[in-house]
Amino acid sequence: MFRKDDKLYYDWVDYSTDIKQVRNIEFDHVVGIYRGSLTMSTHISNVFEVPMSIVGFQTRNSKDQEPYMIKFGAPLINSKLLIVEDIYDTGHTMNGVLKMLSKYSPHKTQVFCLFGKENNLNISYANEHDGSWIVFPWEYIEDNNESV
Repeated sequence: MFRKDDKLYYDWVDYSTDIKQVRNIEFDHVVGIYRGSLTMSTHISNVFEVPMSIVGFQTRNSKDQEPYMIKFGAPLINSKLLIVEDIYDTGHTMNGVLKMLSKYSPHKTQVFCLFGKENNLNISYANEHDGSWIVFPWEYIEDNNESV
């Protein structure tokens, strides 16, 4: 990670290290939240050979009022879900997604975020989020650290 222009640039090396924490979570279905976590959820789905579903819920600028299913990778009923997200900040997005997904799976749903804050929802995260704007490696080209 490095800082430039008041932004935190998170790189592929950091991602590779942090995503390994998923190995310690028991799940059989991964859920990505459109758009921020689709890279993570696709990666996890491929590596662990589990189905992936996509939930839409853009809370920035009040774009979406409620979460909605974009794609069911397989039936969610009775699945052990792993929800992945890039940043857990206010909890608004995750609260909505957890509430929506609770009707599909009675099993304990787990959440893993790359950046997060202390919370009472049992959401695990790899890095403390200090409020900085984070630029993920899929948002810039590392050769010259420019956004695409």
